[in-house]
Amino acid sequence: MNKIIRAFLFVLSLPVFSRLYGRLTRIKHPRFLAKRIIHIFKSVYNIDMHTYQGNEDDYRCLADFFVRPLDPDTRPLVPVPGHIVSPADGVLQTLETITGDKTTQIKGKYYRVSELLSENLDFSQEWHVAVIYLSPSDYHRFHYPATGSLQAHCHTGGRLYPVNSMGLNLVDRLFVKNERITLRFLIAGLPLYAVAVGATFVGSIKMNDLVQNKKDNLWKELIQEKPVNQLEEMGRFEMGSTIVLIVPGKLARPNYEKSGKKLSVGEPVFVLN
Repeated sequence: MNKIIRAFLFVLSLPVFSRLYGRLTRIKHPRFLAKRIIHIFKSVYNIDMHTYQGNEDDYRCLADFFVRPLDPDTRPLVPVPGHIVSPADGVLQTLETITGDKTTQIKGKYYRVSELLSENLDFSQEWHVAVIYLSPSDYHRFHYPATGSLQAHCHTGGRLYPVNSMGLNLVDRLFVKNERITLRFLIAGLPLYAVAVGATFVGSIKMNDLVQNKKDNLWKELIQEKPVNQLEEMGRFEMGSTIVLIVPGKLARPNYEKSGKKLSVGEPVFVLN
């Protein structure tokens, strides 16, 4: 049975299906149909609009509703100095410290950090890995986890496997295979990586401050480093997906009490040293 499911997931991971789905979610007419689809989605995922701007009828299509912004009056985002915070709403699936080029995908499955980043790290020091899963019901925009400077980015990966528990259990090196955009920051003189990982039926990953190039597995160094502030908006998923943070041990220490728990954007995950 697992072989059949894996074969199905392999076909489903072809980007053409997710791109087609993305187009369907952007249909705005007839208006009554677009509104009905949004209402069904809101009901199925039990979405409380209290913390979002407007109500569901204010959104023109399902794609717009996916990336609904927070209401700053009911849910302001307040920076937390001295910490690296969660860039998104979601479940902290993984929070671990590594001293080699291997991290956990799910119990019994691993992947290489260097493959995820398309860059080699110095593993003579410790690194921390935090994986935050955004479900379809979550807030789909994501924010800068710390104040620093953006140095470079890399757009890579060719598949769009589901990043739910089924995908994680059945697909080896899932995050490495999936389309993703990786950002490298400099925080207090040390590197910090944030990886936005796509998934099945994610129409696209949009980054606010980057000119997104084709997926060529090459790092693009910014001509001039861009200052960024903690909790400024970084980008958005046009459906649920995953954010991975790779943090050097010299920079911060993790709050392991958060592991496995639901996080809100802006909630501290690491304490700066």
